[in-house]
Amino acid sequence: MDNDFSPDAERTLKKFFGIFIATLFLYVTIYGGCEAYRVRNGAWHLTFDKQPDGTPVLRIDHPRLLTGGPVSIRFPGENAPRVTNGPITYIYTRPDTNSTPFGPVYFVDTTQLPGTVALGAFGHVVEMVPRTLFVNFREVAWGSETNMTLLPEGKPSPERLKVKNQQWNGR
Repeated sequence: MDNDFSPDAERTLKKFFGIFIATLFLYVTIYGGCEAYRVRNGAWHLTFDKQPDGTPVLRIDHPRLLTGGPVSIRFPGENAPRVTNGPITYIYTRPDTNSTPFGPVYFVDTTQLPGTVALGAFGHVVEMVPRTLFVNFREVAWGSETNMTLLPEGKPSPERLKVKNQQWNGR
């Protein structure tokens, strides 16, 4: 079978193919390294459940930050209509702004895990950042096996929530 390419064209084609393979290898290697660096600290695990008496409970867990167990937040006086057949767990490894069983998701930044997740729960605001936990815009130090109870009268005002929501959305 005759070769239809001149020696120069064949050499150019081989160089092009070699550069393509080298570039593909570098891209896959660099992307894989960046992704491994991004996820190395693990994601937030949020479990939406209810106690036997029907009180909704949000459990916040992180495999590296909270080694002693999850932080639990109870919402007495509220109903959890969408948590019916057992607990639902969300793991925030990618941006997911879908609502949760307890309310809307206001902000998610998972550029570098664990990142920041801010969500509404029955009118309360729970914001998780690696450094600390914010509940209704007040800082609460991370502590394993912390149990909090948020009463309906402790909800932030709609005006305060609107201002904070504009900050999260960069407006």
